[in-house]
Amino acid sequence: MNTPSEVRVSIDVGCYRHSVAVGLPSGELLEEFEISHEPSGFTEFFDRVDAQQRRHGGAVRVAMEGFNGHARPLDTLVRLHDYQLFNINNLKLARFKEIFPAAAKSDRIDARKGLELFQLVDHLPLAKGVLQQVSATPPENDRLKRLTRRRRALVDEKTRIISRLQTDLRAVCPTLLAMTADTENLWFLNFLTHSEDLTKLARLRSTTLLSRKKGSPFSRPVSTGK
Repeated sequence: MNTPSEVRVSIDVGCYRHSVAVGLPSGELLEEFEISHEPSGFTEFFDRVDAQQRRHGGAVRVAMEGFNGHARPLDTLVRLHDYQLFNINNLKLARFKEIFPAAAKSDRIDARKGLELFQLVDHLPLAKGVLQQVSATPPENDRLKRLTRRRRALVDEKTRIISRLQTDLRAVCPTLLAMTADTENLWFLNFLTHSEDLTKLARLRSTTLLSRKKGSPFSRPVSTGK
């Protein structure tokens, strides 16, 4: 029984440009091209793929290495275009490349490998799991994913800032770190910004420090010992 025809597309995602390979289930390579990561490039991508679909018929299946990340918003547009989207598992793809190495490393060869994966996934145990179909998700899920990703970035940025703060304090005034077990404490950060000259902080009275450690912010200058 003849299987329905389909157009297979493999995209290797870059920061500014994406490499695309288009082929058929028979293994025939129809065309290769590059698109820019901008609206005009996305329009060119869909125009060329749609032309191949009209010529050969069947569904369009798109495999994309680097799903999310720099693939956005192209991955979203692919699903909105009613194409079937598959994520290429990078770890399993690397293992596949070790066993079936290409002549040289290039984005164009990577895009062709995506087409080969389509052919081998049903027959080669090693290829199973490399292509993972991306199911449609509600808009709320996509928004939550963006917010979660943004929160993770902010947490990472905060960790880097705190690490730099601790490094600078050890270099300039190491005894300040002995005052607290957590440099993220609000009272400690207020204490550090109480004066532009860290050496002046040494003249603060101990009773003042103890009262501030209970949670009262350094909202105004405090008295210093003479």
